[in-house]
Amino acid sequence: MIKISFYFKDDNLYRFKVKGHSGFSEHGTDIVCAGVSTLVLNTINSIDAFLEEPIELDEVNQAKGIIDCNLPARFNGNYNDQTSILLKSMIFGLTTLEQMYGEYIFIKHIEK
Repeated sequence: MIKISFYFKDDNLYRFKVKGHSGFSEHGTDIVCAGVSTLVLNTINSIDAFLEEPIELDEVNQAKGIIDCNLPARFNGNYNDQTSILLKSMIFGLTTLEQMYGEYIFIKHIEK
């Protein structure tokens, strides 16, 4: 199962962690893992390439299916609206996947 944790402070996402593999099907054909990976990596890469907001990858481990991403400026209340839109889009996509494949994805929201 893929476990996704979203960390919020004052309703602003400042960190997210994705951990695990879905087990939907075997490696290379798992559409659930592919969907999660695409949404998460595209969001990280888009923030890094197009926006001037600091982004840190605290842990990346492909074998274990771990991506731990931190946006330190957002924790301190400094953020831009464009980053917020990208993050909301990622959350929307991942939540949709959870609704469709709930036995393979679990999402939790943690408010600081």
